[in-house]
Amino acid sequence: MADYKSNLRELFTPNNERLLAAIQITKGGSGKKKKLSYICVSVTLTKPASAMISKIKKQDERKGDQYKKQKVYDLKELRQVNGKSTTGSSTEFDLVLEKTIIRAAALTLTEKHTFLGQLHKICNRYLGPTPQPEFLNIPTNYLEVAYSNMEHIRNSSNQGGHDEDKGGDYHAITEQEESDLDRMMKECDFAISDAEKFVSSLSKDLNVLDGQNIHSIMGSESQVNSLMLLLDKALGEVTSIETQLDEYDLMMGGIASQMGQMKNQESFIQITNTNHVRLLDELDTVVMQLDLSKGHIKALREGDLSTDSGIEACTSAAEALQQAMEVELPHGLSQLQAVVEQQKLFAELRQRFAKRLFDFLGQVFLKQGNENSIPTIKEPGDLKLPKHFNYHRNLLPYRHLLLWLKKADKTKHTELSTCYTKSLNRLYTNEIKDFMTNVKTSFMEQAITDMETYGSSSSSMMLGTQDKSSSKLRSASKLFSGSRLSLNKRFSSSIKNLSGSQTSLKEKNKKFGSTQSLAFKGMGKKLKAGFKTKNNLRGSRESLASRISENEVPSYKRFSTTFREVLAELEPVCQEEEVFLVRFFNLNVDSVDTMMPGGSDDELDDSPKGVEERKKYQEAQVTKEIRLMMTEIFTVVENELAQLILFGKELDQYNTLNMLVVIGQRVDYARQQSDGSFLAKVLGSSLVKVKTNFDDFSARKIKDIDDWNLPKGKKCGVLPFVLDFENFLELSENIFRDSSRRSHIDKAYKYMMQAVIRAIGRNASESQKTPAEVVEFQNYHHLNACLASFKIAALDQERKEVKNLYNDAVHRYVNSMMGRPMEKLSNFFEGVKMIMEGGVRAEEVGYQLKFSKQELRRCIKEYSGKDIKKGLESLYHKIEKHTAENDNRLQQVVWQFMQEEFISQYKHYEDLITRCYPDSSIRLEFTIKDVLDYFTNIAMSQKA
Repeated sequence: MADYKSNLRELFTPNNERLLAAIQITKGGSGKKKKLSYICVSVTLTKPASAMISKIKKQDERKGDQYKKQKVYDLKELRQVNGKSTTGSSTEFDLVLEKTIIRAAALTLTEKHTFLGQLHKICNRYLGPTPQPEFLNIPTNYLEVAYSNMEHIRNSSNQGGHDEDKGGDYHAITEQEESDLDRMMKECDFAISDAEKFVSSLSKDLNVLDGQNIHSIMGSESQVNSLMLLLDKALGEVTSIETQLDEYDLMMGGIASQMGQMKNQESFIQITNTNHVRLLDELDTVVMQLDLSKGHIKALREGDLSTDSGIEACTSAAEALQQAMEVELPHGLSQLQAVVEQQKLFAELRQRFAKRLFDFLGQVFLKQGNENSIPTIKEPGDLKLPKHFNYHRNLLPYRHLLLWLKKADKTKHTELSTCYTKSLNRLYTNEIKDFMTNVKTSFMEQAITDMETYGSSSSSMMLGTQDKSSSKLRSASKLFSGSRLSLNKRFSSSIKNLSGSQTSLKEKNKKFGSTQSLAFKGMGKKLKAGFKTKNNLRGSRESLASRISENEVPSYKRFSTTFREVLAELEPVCQEEEVFLVRFFNLNVDSVDTMMPGGSDDELDDSPKGVEERKKYQEAQVTKEIRLMMTEIFTVVENELAQLILFGKELDQYNTLNMLVVIGQRVDYARQQSDGSFLAKVLGSSLVKVKTNFDDFSARKIKDIDDWNLPKGKKCGVLPFVLDFENFLELSENIFRDSSRRSHIDKAYKYMMQAVIRAIGRNASESQKTPAEVVEFQNYHHLNACLASFKIAALDQERKEVKNLYNDAVHRYVNSMMGRPMEKLSNFFEGVKMIMEGGVRAEEVGYQLKFSKQELRRCIKEYSGKDIKKGLESLYHKIEKHTAENDNRLQQVVWQFMQEEFISQYKHYEDLITRCYPDSSIRLEFTIKDVLDYFTNIAMSQKA
């Protein structure tokens, strides 16, 4: 001990510290050889002195005796010292600091008690008025030694102070001495002026007093002799008493030895009795704790695990066995032969019952997984997944036994969990695959029914499919006729492949077509036949919409409803299974290890923050374990959902919109319940796939718009992709109304809107039969009306842009068509304007030869009201020819712009005549009222 303490002093001395106490420790109290460490208490040599507690680690022995400080704590942080036992043989002790706990074990009991006594003494000396730590479970004699030493130090310091007081020479004078001194000074006033005379006076007084004292002593000699006689007599009496006391002392000496022997014998008897009582109590406790009834032993060996009573008996027996095996025995008692044999019996019972429970539950799990290995035939409309409530109810009584197995044999518990997940995986795989097959069959049958119900004339008009596609789909519907058994036989392979491979699905699409995914394929050929059918197309679409609303739910709503039903069936199955797993396999915080990564048993952070961190870590571990088991059971769910999403996309591209909304809602709800659950993870993965499909769908539509080209030599009105965009807006708004995924569709709207605007401008510039301005303002007018009707906030900026483009196109068309309705008159006034700009005043224009009044009258006579009306009629026929047939509203709008432009020119000519030819009474041969009548009559005659 001295060696390591001297080495430790070398560690503290360079740091200006002095080592006060040190002890060798190990982690825990086991007898295994472990690396030793040290706890030291030191004090700084600087003033004021402060005490520190250090944890020292010894480096590799090959490098010599080298020590290193691991952690250092201030002695003021010490709150409690727990010796664990005051009478036992435990060498363990705890130092409870402010933010941590140091758990250690000394090499010997003596070293432990000595160190704790020294620590108590150091605390009393260096902590001063600060709160002292609490010392628990430490023998009192070690603490008393510390107290006595402290009292001795304090008494020594106090005594030293008194001695110093006694060693001083100063004494205060009394009142009598003070009065005598004052009297003497008054009698000898001359003492200040004549010191020799004062000294001689004092000498005379002193001699007088000495004489009086001698006479007094000589007079009291008789009294002194009498006092001496009394003293001699008293000494004689004292000698007699001492003699009697010596005799009494001899008599008492024998009695004292006899009483000491009696006292030692009685103490030995009491100690023996106490030890016997304690031994009997300890043995009784051991026997009671290690006792296992015959009924429990029989239940563990032969208990029936298939009945409720047997399960209850086995559970009770297993818990009793676990309690008996967890009893902590003192080191000495654990070596008893009876205890060793009992523990062997417990180990044998635990091993046999664990194997029996493992085999029984394994057979139950395998039977459950194999019960539904053969798929059952269901009706197409029966979209229901089997419920496993009965299975869960029958298995829940075993949850306590599973908890026991987890403590008794972790390996078998893990194997049993794996067996359960594999068996349930087989069961759920068969059920979910059959369920998904039935869903896809129902979708395909409904698609064929829709095509047969509405025919190719209307459905192809709205959806853009070809007659060939609908005829193929109609012929393929024969495959679904006949009995349900025939249907399952004929489609079992192909429908199964629909959930397993994309090749089969694509072949089906080639054979059956698609309700809407062929829109752009059929649109190209149909639009080549002519582009004057806007109103016919709208009428057909409205007619079909009315038939659907009267007789059948729209296909996109039907798919959305069915897709919601699919998720509504899958989610409860997953949630119920997850709840069962938590209860059955006891997946909770109590069953998780409390040790965080990088932690140690001897330094647990019991602060509120540390407890909260451990709780969060445990909850995360539980969630991870539950999600892992759910993933192993439902391996088929994510894949089947992905196949169903792809199936819906191939069946109808617009189904992607419904799936994005539906899955988005489910993901939001699942994350509100538990963000780390298996269901939230699977739905989140499916949402990513649907979002990818939606992005592809939007990009494909934009590409189709950008790639569409106007056929050469054909007139056109509203372009097909504008009508398609209108249909897309109507469908999307019905789907995404009040949806949390609104931002996705708004973003797609913006990109599509820009593509439509670009395509209108490009196709207008390439038009040969129809003026570019007409193509632009017709489509911009239709697009603006569409945006105004839907009132989509995200497209407000685009709507303003479309409106400006529309106005600009109309003005350009009006200017190009109007030209100069009165060409000679227009040339005349342009010349007038030019000379006015050259510096000629307005009233001097009439004096110019080219612009005289006679020349003006000659030009005016060439444009009578009849000629003007005839020219306007010709202009109106051109507008009718350029604009789409039967679109009277747009024609009237253009005609109104024409009227405003013509009146504007008329007013300009009238203004120039008034300014340049005043008092000439020259007027045009028609008035503004005539012009208005011409425009109105022409418009009314065309309506008639």
